[in-house]
Amino acid sequence: MSANYRSRRSFQLVYVAIFGALSIVMGNIRVSFPLGSPNLGSTPVSIAAVTSPGVLAFAVGIIKGLGVSLWTGQFLIEFPAGVGDGIMAFLTSRLSRKINPIYAVIAGQLTRYVFTSGMIALSLSLTKAPIFSTFLSVWLGMVPAITASVVANAALSGLAVAALKKFYPVLLEHHKVSKQTP
Repeated sequence: MSANYRSRRSFQLVYVAIFGALSIVMGNIRVSFPLGSPNLGSTPVSIAAVTSPGVLAFAVGIIKGLGVSLWTGQFLIEFPAGVGDGIMAFLTSRLSRKINPIYAVIAGQLTRYVFTSGMIALSLSLTKAPIFSTFLSVWLGMVPAITASVVANAALSGLAVAALKKFYPVLLEHHKVSKQTP
């Protein structure tokens, strides 16, 4: 193994650990809304999505799920939410290569209606029968809470990415696919 490879791997591990830790801490910060009190844990996941390759951003989502599960003791809710956020981050990372990263994080947060809510509803409904009607009722019941979470996290993520774009734009460009002319 070359020194460059080891250095890059070390940086990636530190990067995932830092954003994972931020997502755990922010997962315990709640914002009061009329529809519920969402946490801000998916904001660091969204930021990691536009500043790193999709696999690293997915890992941040998994760390968020595991960490918040351990912190809150709500494994059936928080770990599936982390998996859903990881999928959201992977897709956001891919999307940010094609469109403005601010729009990418907002679109990514909107996918949480499907991925994060869907994973939580699947997790909770697997313990009940019939599974499909339970899944649908759990998923529909989460719409107000996930709406509050999407609004809070999309706003904070969008602001953070806008600040990065203005003050440290190279961070948002390092993982973009370069367009080469034939």
